Order: sequence, then structure tokens, then C-alpha cells
Amino acid sequence: MKKTLQFYQDIFIKRFESINFIKSPEELYQPIDYALKAGGKRLRPVLTLMICDFYGNNMEDAINPAIAIETFHNFTLVHDDIMDDAPIRRGRPTVYSKYGTNIGILSGDTMFTKAYEFVTLTREDKLPAVLKVFTKTAMEVCEGQQLDMNFEKMTEVSMAEYMHMILLKTAVLMGACMKIGAILGNATQEECDAIYQFGEHTGMVFQLQDDLLDTFGDEQTFGKRIGGDIIDSKKTYLYVNTMSKLSDAERMEFQKLYNNKTIAETEKINKVKEVFINSNVISDCKSEMHKHHELAMAALNKSNLNAEQKAVLQEFAESMLVRGF
Repeated sequence: MKKTLQFYQDIFIKRFESINFIKSPEELYQPIDYALKAGGKRLRPVLTLMICDFYGNNMEDAINPAIAIETFHNFTLVHDDIMDDAPIRRGRPTVYSKYGTNIGILSGDTMFTKAYEFVTLTREDKLPAVLKVFTKTAMEVCEGQQLDMNFEKMTEVSMAEYMHMILLKTAVLMGACMKIGAILGNATQEECDAIYQFGEHTGMVFQLQDDLLDTFGDEQTFGKRIGGDIIDSKKTYLYVNTMSKLSDAERMEFQKLYNNKTIAETEKINKVKEVFINSNVISDCKSEMHKHHELAMAALNKSNLNAEQKAVLQEFAESMLVRGF
């Protein structure tokens, strides 16, 4: 799996890094270049190339849509960091913390526009279908982000509400990048739907693992500050799961701790982690991840890919279960 992913990764990164994103005015475009050249595994666009090649052996057709996906994904990160007041992304200052909030907003807006510019470079016969998936997904990601912000003001968030939010905010983009690859590879509607479901459920695993890593991961490998969700009082799977297990009195006490903005950050993180651990959230979260992994495998079996191709995607999905933990 690693060799196969690396093959497509090398192709995409070489093409992506050859693009000159710096234009005039430099104050607008320099932050875009900074954001887009920040590194990362480029998993989403790489999956677009790979799925296109698996189905149609015509990877070149997927290059521009893949660039669009990567540009859009990074736009969401730039704006998310502003909304979350996050100082670090991939181990270095976020765009807004380096260039200022106003430039961060405007540069992000321009990245969003650039993403659509690259989508329009899709081969003409496939453009309507690709644009339909891309636009629907872009709307859903924004809806998911709004729900996430709504949760900050809500006293109670159900597990169903939380899972719907991460489906929109994270999972649909993983599904879309694979479906776009399948469309470009001339896959049937049934195959496109199956590979979308595989990507969506794998995206759910990715986000649940992200929730775990934010509290129990290692900052060097995670690339973001550990405990950021706790410091920001964000309602994650760990929080929602814990709240569902506490008595009324315990819930009130835990809410008071979780929403406390005056307590020292390290003290707050340690106290919240203790409640999480006592509530068995790590085991519950991993169980939920495995449930979505099984659903991903069921969808993969309907994809009509050959055994070798399925093995690559299965190994990729399995890697999401143990990512940096």
C-alpha cells in the first residue's frame, strides 16, 4: 500500500509544487503559497488520482480536479484556524497568526476561488458530474463547520448530532475525492456510489481518530497542540460520550470544568483527561471507529475493483485506525 500511495503521491506533489501561486498583490498571494506549500501527505488529491487510475488507467485526467480538492481542503484549514483561534498547523504558525486575521480571511477566500478555477479545467465531458459533486461537498463542509460552531453555544449535544456534524465537516470530502476519481475513470454509477461510501466511512474513522489524538496524541507527530479541543471547550466525541455516561450532578460539575476559561491550561487538560479515561472514552471511540471501518469494507466489496486494488484501499483504511496514536 505504501509503495502504491507513494507512487501517486510523488506524481501529485511534483505537479502541485510546480504551480506558482504568488501573484500581485503579494500580500494576498504569499499567504496562499505559504498555506499550500505547508506539506502534509496530500491524501485526498492522491486518492483522486489513484481511484481514477484504478478504474480507467487515465490518471492525467484527474490532475486538475485533484489540485482543486487540495486547494479547497487547505482553504477550509485556513478559515478553521481563524475560527478556532489555533496558533499551530502542521507544526508551524497558522496563516492568520503569521499574516493577520484579515489577510487570512481574504487569502482563504481566494483559495476557494482558485479551487473552482482548477475544477473548470476538468475534461469537458466529465465537468458537469465532477462540478456537481464538488459543489455539493463544498456546501456540506461549510454546513458542518457551522454546526461545529453552533455546538459551542449549546449546553447539550447528542451523539447523533455530533456524528452528523463530523460526517459533513470531514467525511464527505474524503468520499468526494474518491468519487470524483471514479467519475473521471469512467466507473459506473453503482461503482461511484460504492467508492464514495468507502471514502465517507473511512473519513469518519479519520475524524474520530483525530478527536482521540487531540487529547491523547503526541504533538510532534500530530502537528497540532495537544489538548487544543479541551482548552477551547470544543464538543468532541470524547466530550459527548462522557456526558452521556455521567449523572446529572456529575454532568454539571464536568461542564463547569470543561467550560472554565480561567483555570491553567495544563491543569484543565489533565483534569478533563482523567474524567475521559474514567469514562472509558478511548475504548468507546475505537469501537465506533471499527464500526465505520467495517462499513467501509462492505462498500469496498461493491466497488468492482480487482483484488490487488482492493487490498491497497483496505490497507489505507486500516492505517486510519492506528494513525499516530
